[in-house]
Amino acid sequence: MIKQPIPLTPIEVRVLTRCPLHYHFLQQKPSRQANPAQEELAKLVRETIQDLHAAGGPARLSLEECLEKVAHQPKARQMVEPYYQRLEQDWSQMMAGNETMQLRISIGGVSLSLQATVDRLDKTSDGGILAILFRMEDGPLPLEEELRQDRAMTIYHALVAATYPLKRPVRIQEWWLTLDQRVTIELSEEEFRGNLSDLREPVQALARGEVMARPGLHCDTCPFKYHGCPVYTHETDAEAEASQDEASQAKAEDFASAAADGKISPRTWIFKI
Repeated sequence: MIKQPIPLTPIEVRVLTRCPLHYHFLQQKPSRQANPAQEELAKLVRETIQDLHAAGGPARLSLEECLEKVAHQPKARQMVEPYYQRLEQDWSQMMAGNETMQLRISIGGVSLSLQATVDRLDKTSDGGILAILFRMEDGPLPLEEELRQDRAMTIYHALVAATYPLKRPVRIQEWWLTLDQRVTIELSEEEFRGNLSDLREPVQALARGEVMARPGLHCDTCPFKYHGCPVYTHETDAEAEASQDEASQAKAEDFASAAADGKISPRTWIFKI
């Protein structure tokens, strides 16, 4: 059994709804795909922008002063300088920066504690609120439809809506600083509820102390594909033959034979944790 409430960030929700076993692995050890150089760059850019916000914006901090921290990092400067110039126009609509939000909700009888930090919050001309999330990668940009189906975006929506109940509509924006381009979505109530309902099955399983492997296209880029995931076989020929003999003797309703490429049916792989 997992102690409730279960703490979840938007990224963890994204992983959990895609493959609960991947989520479980991440709780045990960090992803092997982490790029230290990229993480350091993102940290530097985010801190520089936060300093700009805290100083009172472009009117209080010159561009030269703002760029001092990134002077030795051309790529970071290429992200910060256009942002500074845009902020000169947008400063009056900015409400907050680097705001951490929390929300306690129950889904399927399971208590969840959601938490995330939003890079920037803007008021909109129609009385709504825009939550801005900085992205430091090189791309490609996601399609708007992809973001609408992204469960992480739904969690950001829930957090912002709960924190600012008088601000409607709620919009979520990914600002790709490297490309200086933005993608903005506004979820309908039907989309919001539908995306949130996808959490029901995996969190109920977590509450029982179970996780399920869910093979799919995401397996191709999973950092645990060859580092512990049982969906892929990693056996010698002798071991594979022995495993097949054991599998043939197991009950059909409990086990399934491995596919030729190593993938197996997700319904047969439910693990107690």
